[in-house]
Amino acid sequence: MALRAVVFHAEGCGLANRLRALVGYQALANLLKVPFYLCWVSDAACPCRFEHLFETPLSLLNASGLRRFGQDTVFRDAVWFDEIWNRTATDFAWREYLREVHRCLQGLVPRRELLEPVREFTVRHDLGNALGVHIRHTDNLADYSQWAAKFSWFDITKISSLDGFIEVIRTAIRTRPVLLATDDATLEGRLKTLFPSLISFPKSYTPAGFRSTPIEIALSEMLLLGQCQQIVGTYCSSFSQFSAVWGGIAYSEVIGRECVRSDWLTRMML
Repeated sequence: MALRAVVFHAEGCGLANRLRALVGYQALANLLKVPFYLCWVSDAACPCRFEHLFETPLSLLNASGLRRFGQDTVFRDAVWFDEIWNRTATDFAWREYLREVHRCLQGLVPRRELLEPVREFTVRHDLGNALGVHIRHTDNLADYSQWAAKFSWFDITKISSLDGFIEVIRTAIRTRPVLLATDDATLEGRLKTLFPSLISFPKSYTPAGFRSTPIEIALSEMLLLGQCQQIVGTYCSSFSQFSAVWGGIAYSEVIGRECVRSDWLTRMML
């Protein structure tokens, strides 16, 4: 593939979607031996600048800086890195590309002030032996009918049920710690009433706006999920999935009422 540079323009999507694509495009640039640039736009979907979240030294651009690059160089689709490989990196074997993606993942270093509370919380609650449960339960509920109409791969019968998550927690919490990460304050309160020993990271909820929690909290919860022994996530949630890939741990989803191992995500692991 003849490119002089690879530029990822991250805008209009959430944290996990940006990060999954970032490492995919960065890996492509590394294998092609060309410069990689990131234009990370702080907006309603992700209201924080990259450098306020990460210490990773990347070449950052503002929107005006994109003008010096041709359209074939600027990538805007925040897709999974296997899709990036399918579209652009087929000169390289999948395993070679995947190894480079994971090197880029290892190079994503959160800022110290975010990382230290995560490390302390991980040790205090023995998350290495815990089940991490991620329940996305706010804006995605309204999106499901649109996704079903637009995307052939989205199966509305597979939407994760709360009853399924409750059963997962009830079964696991008898024998090991369970960490809950969710964007729904009411649901968190309900589940902690049902299961008083349920663990959750201290956070504030925003009563209005596109996001229910600050983006720094989202990153912290993503890192905490990745410290668990296993994650059970929400159907079609890139946040659930990316947390497992970044942490390199086993991943299942609640499909309807059942907890099912994700074979597709296993392909993303080394």
